[in-house]
Amino acid sequence: MNDPITWAEFEKVEIRTGTIVAAEAFPQARKPAYKLTIDFGELGTKRTSAQLTKLYSLDELVGKQVVAVVNFPPKQIATFMSECLVLGAVDGDGTVTLLQTERPTQNGLRIA
Repeated sequence: MNDPITWAEFEKVEIRTGTIVAAEAFPQARKPAYKLTIDFGELGTKRTSAQLTKLYSLDELVGKQVVAVVNFPPKQIATFMSECLVLGAVDGDGTVTLLQTERPTQNGLRIA
């Protein structure tokens, strides 16, 4: 476990709900991944790359509501600019299970 953080440090992280509106293959990525476009409501849409290929097909991702960090600076991943980080539980072999809300919510709600 890492060193503890303060409440003020945690409050700086903007974790929001969003719905995946588009998903496409990302063959240029070093590790198998998809390109996702996520609707965060009033915050607009953001794009990201996510290593979700082991558990999810492109078709089943569209319409899925997810949880993501939206205030990281953009990051270049191969030929793609990632604007947010979708959150998931990562097991020992790198398989990612998406974090989702227990019930559908409005896109853009802050996670606290």
